[in-house]
Amino acid sequence: MNDFSRRADSWFTLLIIGLLIGCGGAPNTTPSSETPDPPPTSPTSPTAQTAPPPPPPPPPELTAEEKRALIIAGQTASLDGDLSLAERRFRDAADQAPDLVEARYNLGVLAEWEGRYAEARRQYQRALDQTPDFSPAVVAIGRLMMRADDVDGALDFGRDALANMPKSIPLRNALNRLRVAARREMAAVETESKLVLREDEKNVEAMINLAAAFHHAEKYELAIAILQNAKALDEINPEILSRLALAHLGLKEELQARIALEAASELEGGATAEVYNNLGLLYHQAGDYPSAETQFRKALARWPDMLPARINLGNALKGQQRYVDADREFQSVLKDHPDSPELLFNLGILYLDGSLAGMNAMDRLQQALKFFERFKDVAGKRPADDPTDAYIGETNKRIVVEQKKLEQQRKSSKPAPEPAEENADPAADDDGEDL
Repeated sequence: MNDFSRRADSWFTLLIIGLLIGCGGAPNTTPSSETPDPPPTSPTSPTAQTAPPPPPPPPPELTAEEKRALIIAGQTASLDGDLSLAERRFRDAADQAPDLVEARYNLGVLAEWEGRYAEARRQYQRALDQTPDFSPAVVAIGRLMMRADDVDGALDFGRDALANMPKSIPLRNALNRLRVAARREMAAVETESKLVLREDEKNVEAMINLAAAFHHAEKYELAIAILQNAKALDEINPEILSRLALAHLGLKEELQARIALEAASELEGGATAEVYNNLGLLYHQAGDYPSAETQFRKALARWPDMLPARINLGNALKGQQRYVDADREFQSVLKDHPDSPELLFNLGILYLDGSLAGMNAMDRLQQALKFFERFKDVAGKRPADDPTDAYIGETNKRIVVEQKKLEQQRKSSKPAPEPAEENADPAADDDGEDL
């Protein structure tokens, strides 16, 4: 890999700071268990009336332990990788215990993992309708809106939820979570989180939000101190571990960051798409491209159209010199995101350095040039250290070299002038007289 390639591997790597809270579900299509009235029968006499049967008694209410067992059944199926069975279990839970808000929420999570975002939002909203201060649903809906580039709408959604219950600590935390994900109003996040902690000094969500505010202000040591306190209260919270990793990265402590991310990924139930993506990036930077590929694929199992993870997967394949596979992955992304600057840049690098079956060097380099030029068209204002012009210069140099090679090949392949025949008739050169 030449110097240009090494610089490319790091220039457009994407660390995602926002943390997922939840994901999607599916419509409640389970048939009602209510028994319909039987069809009427003929009266025994003109004046006789057949009384309808009494309605069936309502099923006995489940105990808290029975409700918990229903949720655990769905979670177990999810951990085993059987999302279809997990969905059935959560639907059973929602039908048998309509007040079990976690069942609706988890249906939303499953739908989001499968890329069914409209259904995910519907399930999250049903959970929220049932329990208006169920903050995970507020955050999940807000994050879906942000993915659709509606950041203002997401923040307004969080504010509206809080306006209906202004003293709700869960909803105050939820609004701050959305602010953190949007990287907006971070001063308000710090102020509001401190106020929540005055009311509840052991509120883990407020600690995480405050740590995020300190991280945004580049106060990484403070962020780590707060997160360590939160971890003492909740050792298995993947977001605490993920934010610890990000704070360590802020301090250039990559080993500690990797340890934290690996711990988050190994928790029962796994981690978020962002955790897997960030862990994959650390493996990629260390040159462990197969491990990086594994993590990027795990990220996409949580968030199927996560653009950074899709681009990073292509780069992990390129790192393994699987250029055709990398091109296939990039081309798939290009169909969905034709104007992604990051994608166009990385395609340019692939075509500059990769070896693609069925494509000669000249065609490949000319295509690389087109990708770099297209990147410049869509990237807008670029940083001072943007290397694109240098790559364009390198590509043009290689094109000139290829042109010279082709010209030499054409010259060497020209047929040589036909030599005079050694046994030619001598009489052909005289003036026609016989000797």
